[in-house]
Amino acid sequence: MAETDLKGYSAAEKLNKMAVDLITVVPDIAEATYSNGDLMCENISIPNATAVKGGVCILQSITAIDTTDTGGTIYLIITDTSGTDLGTVGSAVNAAVAVADNSVAIVEISNWTDVGAARVGTKANIGLVMKSTDTYKDLKFGVVNSSGGDIVIGSGEDILFKFGIVKD
Repeated sequence: MAETDLKGYSAAEKLNKMAVDLITVVPDIAEATYSNGDLMCENISIPNATAVKGGVCILQSITAIDTTDTGGTIYLIITDTSGTDLGTVGSAVNAAVAVADNSVAIVEISNWTDVGAARVGTKANIGLVMKSTDTYKDLKFGVVNSSGGDIVIGSGEDILFKFGIVKD
């Protein structure tokens, strides 16, 4: 268990020790039609999610920008880097127990707003504590269609993600 020593620091000093980062990730989601429950991509890095190897962070928000203009409900499975095989892309999620053991968050995005040629969905105030492995600062994620129907990714279309992370 990690020991946390909060004594000796004022509230301002504690806040000044935390770094807030916005990390943009554009996964390479293959052009295809993804049925409900299908894995759309996996093993995508959230680079430098923690400040140090084996560090912790707080996932504060995720914004998704869907250039397919579909906006179907999706969920992200976020893992540390020691287990990332969620199954076969284009099929139902089939993660091994080791991957489930290394999952640090599952977040659903369902509140899409049509902004013209794209849809934007945001999940705010998440507040999940996540930890990377002792050998990496990155976390990994996969995306699953949970819309109840199909999500079609066409040529030149994608879903990009912006992760709002507080690093300690």
